[in-house]
Amino acid sequence: MNVFCRLFGHTWIPETRAPSVRWNTTKDGQVLNPTVGDEGIRHLEVCRRCGEERAAAAHRLDADRPTVVAGLTGEEEGEE
Repeated sequence: MNVFCRLFGHTWIPETRAPSVRWNTTKDGQVLNPTVGDEGIRHLEVCRRCGEERAAAAHRLDADRPTVVAGLTGEEEGEE
């Protein structure tokens, strides 16, 4: 832990880590095929001073929030 983190606390910055895409050729060497790793997308908070990581809270990011359209039922979609 950094001295500044002990004095002032951590500076948490949100970070998203997605699996990287690897491009491999076929046996004849003519076509590129994408290969994605098995790990999932991770939402983290990283301290910029000391590099400590922690998992971000659930439903904190905009991408995790449900949309308005997903909340509507079949009866309400036709009415305005």
